[in-house]
Amino acid sequence: MSAIRAGSRAALAVALGLVWAGFFPGGAHGAEPAAHTLHIASQPLDSALQEFARQTGIQIIFFSYLTDGRRAPALDGRYSVDAAMKALLAESGLTFRQVNAKTIEIRPPRRRD
Repeated sequence: MSAIRAGSRAALAVALGLVWAGFFPGGAHGAEPAAHTLHIASQPLDSALQEFARQTGIQIIFFSYLTDGRRAPALDGRYSVDAAMKALLAESGLTFRQVNAKTIEIRPPRRRD
């Protein structure tokens, strides 16, 4: 009988942990976004995005026509993913969307109607 109770307690602990994780999906409140040390030379934007992906382990997806003829500025230092992407895309007019923790989609500029 005590083995059943121990199993029930373990199941309850797991269930409570999952509920708690649901309330705080990003981890601890107030946690700073992860920063990456980046060393990316000024270069064609497609190459800079590939280098960002190599240095961070984050997959970048985009249509090649979006980056044709565009350049990215150099990045050298510690950047959050958001700050690095904004800096790399600043001169291009392109935007980005974080699909999940390990994937970013590069998007065309928003149309103004």
